[in-house]
Amino acid sequence: MAGPDRIDAVALAGCLACLGTGLALSATCDGGDSLILFGVAVAMVGVVLYRNGAWATVIPMAIATLALVAGGLYGASVAGCHW
Repeated sequence: MAGPDRIDAVALAGCLACLGTGLALSATCDGGDSLILFGVAVAMVGVVLYRNGAWATVIPMAIATLALVAGGLYGASVAGCHW
């Protein structure tokens, strides 16, 4: 049975995986792909914080996620990697 602690652990492991993959892809697409993965990592940390009662972090985490993902998509599209 998946309890709340297990869900948080999976989310944090996914966050670390996104950070590692983002660092590995930092030289591709002018860093756009890594920024997208960093945005996903920030979103996962935001979910864990929200689930543990830090509701005041929802809006700042959402803004940071939006900025990272939008910047990554823009950087990758300027580099010619995505359409």
